[in-house]
Amino acid sequence: MEKSHFNQAKLWLEGARYIANYESEDRDKYSVGVAMIVHSVIKANDALTFKFLNTTARRHDDARRLFEDLVRRNYIKSEFSSYKDIIQEAINNKANAEYRISFFSKNDFENFKRKAEKFLKMVNEIVIS
Repeated sequence: MEKSHFNQAKLWLEGARYIANYESEDRDKYSVGVAMIVHSVIKANDALTFKFLNTTARRHDDARRLFEDLVRRNYIKSEFSSYKDIIQEAINNKANAEYRISFFSKNDFENFKRKAEKFLKMVNEIVIS
């Protein structure tokens, strides 16, 4: 099941890249891309929490707490503890992207995408490898 969560995370990220690279001048594509990255990070975290705790976050707000629990229990190396900030950024961006509370630029998208790629790389090493 954790592999299914991770596969979905990769698809969300791939979809975000596609949307951002879509040949359109519509700047809303970056907000849509950020929303997709949010789902990517949350699903990747679900892969971790399902693998070690046999559960996933019931609400997006629970995702960071569950990740911190994985670090505290030494399922995730402490060197990755700061990745909780990527989860928190995803949670913060969720409503802003989906309900157009904030505008996301290409630069905002690219910065968040790099963080998500880093998070997914860590998850891949733990869940898949």
